[in-house]
Amino acid sequence: MKNRKLLVVVDESLATRKALQYVAQMAAGRPHFRVCLAHSLLAPPRQLVELRGAEKGRLRAYKSGWISAREITEQRALDRANVVLRQSGIARGAIEAHFCYLVDGTRATKEILALARARRCDTVVIGRRSLSWLGELINTHPAEELVRQGKGFTIWVVE
Repeated sequence: MKNRKLLVVVDESLATRKALQYVAQMAAGRPHFRVCLAHSLLAPPRQLVELRGAEKGRLRAYKSGWISAREITEQRALDRANVVLRQSGIARGAIEAHFCYLVDGTRATKEILALARARRCDTVVIGRRSLSWLGELINTHPAEELVRQGKGFTIWVVE
């Protein structure tokens, strides 16, 4: 059977926990599944990106510290996701984890798909929480954007 590599979008939400449980059920006991966990982080504030002149060295160090602090804080979500997958029987070597840096919410889909391409994933899995009819009118969920823009990928939206 062909190897399948899934990119699972991870955050702290209940929707992500449901998506992870679904992936764990689908992949458990199947050695041809590989899982790439992707946690989205907002990019550093603009002031840290637009470095100029003499302040570059100081701000570069601050930016590096800011990124490290965010990664340490958000690593817990990746660690919990890893535990769920390992408990279902997925081998440690079949799981990898990455951070995906988002410039803003509108680019989240592009960054997720770029990571999926770079890691050679054929399926993208994302949890989606249910919204009221008004919430559906007002908000666009990244899952909807992934379905629209994810040409060439299988997209699993777990609700």
